[in-house]
Amino acid sequence: SLGLSSNRLGTAGIQQLAQGLSCRCSVATLHLSACDIGETEAQHLARALATNSSLTRLSLDANAIGDAGAAHLAAALQANSCLT
Repeated sequence: SLGLSSNRLGTAGIQQLAQGLSCRCSVATLHLSACDIGETEAQHLARALATNSSLTRLSLDANAIGDAGAAHLAAALQANSCLT
């Protein structure tokens, strides 16, 4: 479990996190609530989620992801059957 809620990771931080999630990692639960994640950051996360096979839970509440960001995440979830 990795709890990063209420941290302002910024685009660069989310990119680094997404890169880590794209590789083989053992994080099953990721908390990113209230991290100022917007559409751009959601798109980076979505790319990683499409290929990640260890993450089973993801918290993204209290972020301003927007419709486009949500669409990117929804597309990633179609490719990822591990997240519940």
